[in-house]
Amino acid sequence: MLKKYIYCRGLNTDDEHSNNIVKIIRNNHVESIYINSGPISSLYVENVNLLIAKGNLVISNKELMINNGTSINLSGIYDAGGPVPSGMLDDALVPIPMGGMTFNFFGTNYSNSMNWGSNNAIIFSAMNPHLSLDIGRNTGPAILLGNYDRILKRLSYINNIGSNYSITTLYPHFFNYYTDNTETAPFYTWRIRLIKENKNSKRQYIEVCVGPTSVPTSGYSTAITNYPSGLDVNGNPINSNGELIDSTKNSPYNITNGTSFMNICGSTFGLNSPNANTSFVFSSDSTGTNWVFTNNACVNL
Repeated sequence: MLKKYIYCRGLNTDDEHSNNIVKIIRNNHVESIYINSGPISSLYVENVNLLIAKGNLVISNKELMINNGTSINLSGIYDAGGPVPSGMLDDALVPIPMGGMTFNFFGTNYSNSMNWGSNNAIIFSAMNPHLSLDIGRNTGPAILLGNYDRILKRLSYINNIGSNYSITTLYPHFFNYYTDNTETAPFYTWRIRLIKENKNSKRQYIEVCVGPTSVPTSGYSTAITNYPSGLDVNGNPINSNGELIDSTKNSPYNITNGTSFMNICGSTFGLNSPNANTSFVFSSDSTGTNWVFTNNACVNL
């Protein structure tokens, strides 16, 4: 069967900070597709399977403002760390409201038990918040997004449940625990989209868009050369709890099934955080078992 594609480019190609919309009719429904304003994007239009487009998805500061989405009340959530300013969290797990959206991770649907770890990880278990500081290969199933000693200032979310796909969008605002003064330093802002196709292949995507400021410390991994917490007596790097960093973790942007790291990013982001105004995608099959990392990319949706 001949596959049909359309080639799209955002109209405002001179504005790096604009999202451009292409509308198509598919299965008698009008769909709005967000197209990056840079490279031409190839869009397969015969089914609902989404495409990963090359090029970074630059999001506006307006979208990242503190009043975007529904803010999760952080008060009353157990914090194993601290001390931190009132209303913020150091070592804590924040339940992610998925709005009934199915999200599988290594064969299990965790839609009712997914957590945002305040040290920048999506956690699929009842992990001790103390352990979320520096997640190892067997700490618990998790997706690491710069896992390090962070302070969570705010987390908001938006649920969009549709017939073709469902999306839960997260907006974490955070500081570095070691390097930032929460009274004076600007906080870091991201947008994370958890996307599930509801038809055909039913693939899953995690799209991470970095805000206008890159985080100066990428996270705990064996690739890091400078450790704020120093070394043990044998010269091995340790985290701020004095524990050895997992020798099998070559990047703090990573996936562990609870037993071993996938290391799908290689050493990318091992030494340096993603650049400001860039995006990357983790994609998987319907069961959330086979994960692929694509840097400088976004989901055409």
